[in-house]
Formats: sequence, structure tokens, C-alpha cells
Amino acid sequence: MKLHNWLILWVMSVALGGLFIYAGWTKSLGPQAFADSIASFKILPAELIVPIALSIPPFEILAGLLVFVGWQRRAGLLAITLAMAVYCLAIGSAMVRGLDVNCGCFGPVSNLRPGVELLRDLLILVCSVATYVLAVTTPGRIRSLQ
Repeated sequence: MKLHNWLILWVMSVALGGLFIYAGWTKSLGPQAFADSIASFKILPAELIVPIALSIPPFEILAGLLVFVGWQRRAGLLAITLAMAVYCLAIGSAMVRGLDVNCGCFGPVSNLRPGVELLRDLLILVCSVATYVLAVTTPGRIRSLQ
């Protein structure tokens, strides 16, 4: 594998993994606020909001750790990619329905407009797909550690 491919994979893994660890951690600090944020999307039945609000932070932290440390990197990247696709769909759905939502992506500190949140999440989605493709196509020792 070329050195620059390894470097790109490493930098993107550290960035995406760290981002998801941070996002999961901030959500875990305010579970009620995060549950309120999920409820504002008006997608899920009320009975599912609290269990999902409590399960997303550890999911994000675990996926971020897998990507960050490189053990089971591809599984972590797949989880991040799928999560980002769901988040983009949820924000897009809220925008189409004219809802004013706070995604809660980074805990209570995130207060961007939905259009900006969607663009940010689409960028993260593109980065996670590109990193996943790079991780899958990476030959040699680095791939065997994934």
C-alpha cells in the first residue's frame, strides 16, 4: 500500500472516530435533552424515544472507538456510515415537513439550522463512505488489523 493511502486512512479514521466518540459522549451527558431532540422529529412512536435516546450514545462511542483504534475498523465505519445515512434522512424529512428541529448531534451545544445540519451530516456521510472504501481496498498488514 502506498504511504499516502495509509496516511489518509489513518487521518480519516482518527477524525471520524474522534468525532463519533465526542458526539456520543455529549449526548450521554444530557439524555433528556437528546430525547426531546429525537421527539421533535415526530418520526418515532413515543414509546421508542427514550430507549433510542439511551442507546444511540453508546452505539456512537463504540463505533467511534472501533474506527479510532483500528480494531474492526471496517465494522465501525459501516456503523458510522449507516448512522449518518439515517441522520441525513431524518433531518431531510423534518425539513420537507417544515419542522423546526434541533438534531442534538453534538448535545445541547448544537443549535444550527436544519439545512446547515443536513449539509454537515452529508459531508460526514461522504467522508465515512470514502474512508470505508479506502479501508476495504487497503491491502497488507493494515487491512489485517481491521
